Amino acid sequence: MKLKKKIPFTFRVQTIKFTPTPKRHLFFGDGLMPSVVIEKTSPQNPNCTKTSVRARSNTGDPLKGQKKRTFKNPAQAEAFKKKLVAQFAKGDFSFFSQTQKHLSMSDVINACISSPRFIGLKAERASLLKRVALTSFGAAPADQLKAHHWFNLAEHMHDKWGNQPQTIAHNMSVLRSTLQDCNTILQLEIELDGNAAATKTARRRGYISRSAERTRRPSEDELNSITLELKKQSLNSRHKVPMLDIFEFAQETAARRGEICSEKICWGNWNAENRTLTISNRKTPYKDKKIHSTFELSPKAIEIIERQPRGKDSDPIFPYKADSVSAAWQRTMKKLEIEDLHFHDLRAEALCRLYEANWSLPAISKVSGHRDLNILNNIYLRFYPTQPCRLAA
Repeated sequence: MKLKKKIPFTFRVQTIKFTPTPKRHLFFGDGLMPSVVIEKTSPQNPNCTKTSVRARSNTGDPLKGQKKRTFKNPAQAEAFKKKLVAQFAKGDFSFFSQTQKHLSMSDVINACISSPRFIGLKAERASLLKRVALTSFGAAPADQLKAHHWFNLAEHMHDKWGNQPQTIAHNMSVLRSTLQDCNTILQLEIELDGNAAATKTARRRGYISRSAERTRRPSEDELNSITLELKKQSLNSRHKVPMLDIFEFAQETAARRGEICSEKICWGNWNAENRTLTISNRKTPYKDKKIHSTFELSPKAIEIIERQPRGKDSDPIFPYKADSVSAAWQRTMKKLEIEDLHFHDLRAEALCRLYEANWSLPAISKVSGHRDLNILNNIYLRFYPTQPCRLAA
């Protein structure tokens, strides 16, 4: 069989040549192969010998993404790199589809944060993952996670981070669901069975508990202080997010932060003629159902909408990141020394004010988006235990 002329292939660290593979092998786009590089896992630490081999696909390749494997020393990494380059040269790209084993939890977390497939990872979640990677949990072998690793992490969050049991429960849940996604999407072998036993033990020890029902309502003095501070911020060009408008809109509509800053409240959902707003795809415990709420806006809410720059019908009325709103809110609360007031508490405040204005629960549910009036009754009537139920109103 006559061989074709050898074709050069360029890598980031070296150039190799290989003979084109038989037709049964998979060619990458335009004959290019994935780039293979060697990198230290902790460049800032001169004593660290751990070294990774990372392979990245190129534009036009049929397999997308990147994958790495970590070794104890550079020699092992160099040997694996040569093996991997030879494997690619033969047209064997199974490295990208193999389940990666023997990774530490910090390797898994770094792979998650750096992966293009997790580009939408919320900043709050990414921040939690980075903190977890720095604990002893980060050094644990991902495919040999035991219950004591999870329990020690919960204990660390309680003793070192000062987290409340409800926060620890939330953090552990977020971590577990993210690792499940890593297992499925990135094909990383992660042992998760120990989580259930650890959660039970942590709950018995008081490190984890269910979220307590919130009864926090802002006082009029607090609301006035927040309004004055946000007015000052609106005069400062450094503040890009119109927090005063978002703050007042939340009070007028009882909309969630994630609804206000998304396509769920877009220009196409605002009917100026009827003075109504539709909030689409609202949060619901029923995954197979979509809930849309349409209700008439107050004059103040209309005024807030009308001073926003008009976009396309599909554009959000408030085109800002929900995480940015959350961060701005936390900074404001810290500056004003207002404790334990969440942005979500504005939703409860808005609905309570409708109740105090003698709205029936069916009418309030059109604003809140609740389909189960018992949930609405149990959540918001706890503020008024002496008043009669209005479920039949």
